Amino acid sequence: MPEDELWQLCRIAYEQYKSEIINGEKAYSRYVNDLFYYHLPVPAMSEVDMRTHFMHVCEIKELLEERRDLVEAFFSKDKFEVKDCQQMLYLFNSGKTIEPQEDYLAHFSDEQIARITEFITSASLFRIEVTERIVRELFECKLAKPLQANNNRKVALFFGALREHGLLPFQWQMILERYRLLASSTNNEPLRASQLRCSLSQAKNTKLGKKQRTSQKDDEIGFESTCRSFVIRLKESL
Repeated sequence: MPEDELWQLCRIAYEQYKSEIINGEKAYSRYVNDLFYYHLPVPAMSEVDMRTHFMHVCEIKELLEERRDLVEAFFSKDKFEVKDCQQMLYLFNSGKTIEPQEDYLAHFSDEQIARITEFITSASLFRIEVTERIVRELFECKLAKPLQANNNRKVALFFGALREHGLLPFQWQMILERYRLLASSTNNEPLRASQLRCSLSQAKNTKLGKKQRTSQKDDEIGFESTCRSFVIRLKESL
């Protein structure tokens, strides 16, 4: 058994999370259980190694099940290194939380805010007509109440495009949830990070899109490309 087995298990959990959860391929509980069951067998191990291995696998399973806050914070990073694993396990074993930081979605210039406001209005992303002040407060996490989406998938695609081109932080979905910045198109309840991930995955998944064609508006088709083109132009103005 490798001496750094706990790190290796963390790394595997991270890679599968990026593939199966962020890309929307599995339910979270299925991801956790599959990881656990696959690594549970301990053939050709001594009793001491077997006990240690079982302890490591169970620790990872408990971490994934009990501390979704840590999982979303660390596994959403573009890179996951040994120091990240060590900090994650320390916070888990000590019962501590991540130190709060001043969050924001992005700092845009007045010209960029004007462009974003124009795009949001033309795409009818929200139920209300937004102003430049509202858009600035959205990205500075200072909205008094959530903006209700006209279509959750289109809103997720817009923010996803901003993140894809490096204009939003890793934790953009969690920040949107924490500050209650967006509300669902169906019930006007604040959107959770998991709902945003699901909406983004559904919008990107062409097979699922075909299955849901009857409930999918025609203007959703190709909206991802529209968002990307806009964000590229927006980034060039930085």
